[in-house]
Amino acid sequence: MEEQFKVGDTIYWYCDICDCVHSGVVKFVNRTFVGYKEINYEVEAFCCEEKKTLFIDYYDAMEKDLSEA
Repeated sequence: MEEQFKVGDTIYWYCDICDCVHSGVVKFVNRTFVGYKEINYEVEAFCCEEKKTLFIDYYDAMEKDLSEA
């Protein structure tokens, strides 16, 4: 499993709470190795009218907003 994105990249993900796609700039790439390799991307974004720090899983991160297709 390789990182799809690096610090400074803009990523998109679907938010179950707002039922929409959000975007944010990657601040950190977090890697853990606990029996298996796991990667997530730390971003700051507005969700539910509040600025939050979110950790987006490797499998949830998208390189473009697919809802606009």
